[in-house]
Amino acid sequence: MTMKQNTGTQALHYLFWSIMTTAVSWVTYTVCELLQGELLAEEWTTLIANTVSWLVAVTFSFTVNKWLVFKSRGKTVRQVLGELLTFFSTRLAVGLLEIVLVPLIVWAGWDVPLFGVDGLLSKCLVTPIVIALNYLCGRFLVFREKKEETA
Repeated sequence: MTMKQNTGTQALHYLFWSIMTTAVSWVTYTVCELLQGELLAEEWTTLIANTVSWLVAVTFSFTVNKWLVFKSRGKTVRQVLGELLTFFSTRLAVGLLEIVLVPLIVWAGWDVPLFGVDGLLSKCLVTPIVIALNYLCGRFLVFREKKEETA
């Protein structure tokens, strides 16, 4: 199902696309924070902005991880849906951790604006943990190389 590639090259590709995914997440978070600032009570904007940014980032990440990092070429609808379900399940587990940790850090008193954006420091602190856990899930659970079945 996956093309064999050098582990070092794969790790570099993963690192690059993780940075891009993080940028997508942070930009989406920032836009949501700025747009919601006037509409919602301040204590809800961080939670909502973080949730929306996670959903956008996971969708982007599935696409780049499937095609560009792990080079998975599932040929059937069943294979693709299996990868998609496993990917979103593992990202949901790690995402729930992020969704809880970011506001928790803010509510614990680390609500120091970074570049004028509330809660962004918390996202910066949580992001390395998220990247590491997501790599492990992608590499060993979602896009692992399947052994060839013998006839």
